[in-house]
Amino acid sequence: MAELPSIEGFRLLEELGSGSLSSVYKAVEEPLGRIVALKVLKNTIGRESPFAAQLEREARVLAILSHPNLGSLYAFSKTDAGMHLVLEFVDGFSLAELAKKKPILPPDAVAVIGAAVARGLGHAHERGIVHRDVKPANILVSRRGDVKVFDFGIAQRTTKVDERVSLAPSAPLRLENIAAFGTPAYMAPEQILGEGVDARSDLFSLGVVLYQLLCGARPFERGDEADQRPAAHRIRRDPAIPLHRRAPEVPAALERIVMRAIQKLPADRFHTADAMAEQLEEVATARSGLRGPTVLVQALESAGLVSPSEAGRGAAPARARRVSARRAIAGLALLGVAALTGGAALQTTARREGEQAGARPLDLLPPSPGYLRVLATPWAEVWVDGQRVDVTPFARPIPLPEGTHYVTLVHPSAPIEKRTVPIARGELRTLDAVMNIPPPPGPGDHAAAADDAGPEEASSDRNPMPKDNKR
Repeated sequence: MAELPSIEGFRLLEELGSGSLSSVYKAVEEPLGRIVALKVLKNTIGRESPFAAQLEREARVLAILSHPNLGSLYAFSKTDAGMHLVLEFVDGFSLAELAKKKPILPPDAVAVIGAAVARGLGHAHERGIVHRDVKPANILVSRRGDVKVFDFGIAQRTTKVDERVSLAPSAPLRLENIAAFGTPAYMAPEQILGEGVDARSDLFSLGVVLYQLLCGARPFERGDEADQRPAAHRIRRDPAIPLHRRAPEVPAALERIVMRAIQKLPADRFHTADAMAEQLEEVATARSGLRGPTVLVQALESAGLVSPSEAGRGAAPARARRVSARRAIAGLALLGVAALTGGAALQTTARREGEQAGARPLDLLPPSPGYLRVLATPWAEVWVDGQRVDVTPFARPIPLPEGTHYVTLVHPSAPIEKRTVPIARGELRTLDAVMNIPPPPGPGDHAAAADDAGPEEASSDRNPMPKDNKR
């Protein structure tokens, strides 16, 4: 077993996960004796590097949030010796793990979960923060029935729609663009297309999560093995399958809430998270009359994740806690670290391949241009005529002079994709490509894993801690 590092003020108990940029440890904060999750930047990463800045940015986002349904940041430290976040440690289970044990949950439990998540998101939205990666692996249910949303690693402040990403080829690699995707299977259409996101984008993702908990499938999945299109394509182009077709026992009121949340047009969804929470709370109260935590503890018992005696005491015995420690902070994983590492190496590879694609410099302000819109699933760095343009998703079409252009798409986990695109004056062409990313290896993987391969899943649902070469 590798020796645990020494960090002043903490007694590290075990490593919970490790990625290229950081590691997460279960630790005791001394002299308080408090159990925490310690997220530590690796000593191989420079303190002034863009990757260290990304970790600091996450801490700044968490610092302005404080809500019972959001994971808490206790402290942040940046010194010459290193950088780390001190995070809340939750003894519980992610919804992804819960779904593995019990793919379909009772409607009242789903309503309770949805209301709690919506309340937490509403708190963030009021402070101008959009989560952008709401999915089962980032939502925890504790053994006491508390619900918390974690991993604000790719969250962003809301921006005006007309604020565009620079298309200058000399623009530096933007970390927020590398990690801007979230999980395609849970992303709203506007997020997939790289357009502006707001609170309603998070509510779309929450609606997909609730739909899945109610029937065991996501709303845009057809269950047709012949349809190999990525989830992002289906979300953009296919209508959602009505929930009652898959789960006729779900109350009509709950179905209306879920189906409204996953409407393709933001204007057709709930306008605020609190409005969605209120309706979910009404459904939960009408169905059981029990307190939300009681309903969720019963769901954990039914899934075999806690015993009746554990639920009664509100805590697991010591041995059970040791067994579950590796899954206890599922939502705290650095789901973006491997993507950021891939992004660091991306420019070198892209430049080498891009230079071979074309010889002339890219004119970004040509007279009487045509336009190229690039869509890449799950994402790619875009090079045109040997020069870097940007990282998808970005909404603004690329203005190009009339003629033939050479487009190179680069993703660290997929073969280079090259296209020859003729552009006519005044024409808008769309290049829609799927990066050929192999599915994650290993037995027991869900069929959807290949569908969502790419930066969206940093690790398995059971222990979604940072792992190399996953994002």
